[in-house]
Amino acid sequence: GHLVLATLHTNDSAAAVTRLLDMGIEPFLLSSSLLGVVAQRLVRKLCSHCKAHNGSGWVAVGCEKCGHTGYHGRVGVYELLQTTEAINAQIHNQAAEAEIRAAAQADGMKTMREDGERWLAEGVTTEAELLRVTKEVLK
Repeated sequence: GHLVLATLHTNDSAAAVTRLLDMGIEPFLLSSSLLGVVAQRLVRKLCSHCKAHNGSGWVAVGCEKCGHTGYHGRVGVYELLQTTEAINAQIHNQAAEAEIRAAAQADGMKTMREDGERWLAEGVTTEAELLRVTKEVLK
């Protein structure tokens, strides 16, 4: 076989699997050949010159260095859906996106939001920014 890397515009890794099925790829072919799916988003980084902690979390303040936005630069949040027997069974049965996501999480997948929590803990971004960037994933 050949290694193929491709991009799809979806909200998360589970949605990429269902998109491939929707495109007409036979479930038995997809379940036997897919190794994994990476989903990513970029969150804005707090400006290191003006960020402030308000007691419950970091907030964007704004200064001349960041153009009064409170943010400067971006950092990625990711999730990796690795195919397992459970995921392959879901694909083969043409399961819904939510079922595939639940199976992946049961197998240990961290969502983009969960991955982004490390940036919250380190004061790199705000909770509002993480929620803004990952809100579609919760639908």
